[in-house]
Amino acid sequence: RSPLGAARRRELANRGSPRARPSWRRLQAATMLAADKSVLEATIRQSATSLKEKEFLLHHENLMTVGTQAAVLAGFTVTALIEFGPPEHANRFLKFCYYNMVMLSLSANILCVVKTTCLSVVGTGLAMRGPEGSVARAVDGIFKLRQNVFLLFGVGMMSL
Repeated sequence: RSPLGAARRRELANRGSPRARPSWRRLQAATMLAADKSVLEATIRQSATSLKEKEFLLHHENLMTVGTQAAVLAGFTVTALIEFGPPEHANRFLKFCYYNMVMLSLSANILCVVKTTCLSVVGTGLAMRGPEGSVARAVDGIFKLRQNVFLLFGVGMMSL
């Protein structure tokens, strides 16, 4: 018995072992695991997108409501500017304050309407026609800019 013959016998014995050659079942199991992982990842992405879409619709509805109310307040402000006015003999400082507050209210309300309209149009366009992940970008952008819209609405309402 030579050492070369023993090595050859071991090599021939190992050819049939599971370590030496992967079986068809192992390859099939690995392929199925990879497929299951892909399906699970796709389901998670779809669920996350659906959740972001619901969040987008909530913010969109809130902004449209604020925009509508700001438009109504702007109409009231125009009426206050045209129909009402301080008496002729009133203090000049009070007249100055009245007209400044009316113009501040009108400006803030119109700017609020403009911003809500722009956010609605641009946000919806980005969410619907943007690349992958654009719904999340649209939701994050609307969420950041809504504070500015609410501030404008509050200024317009309080200065009327």
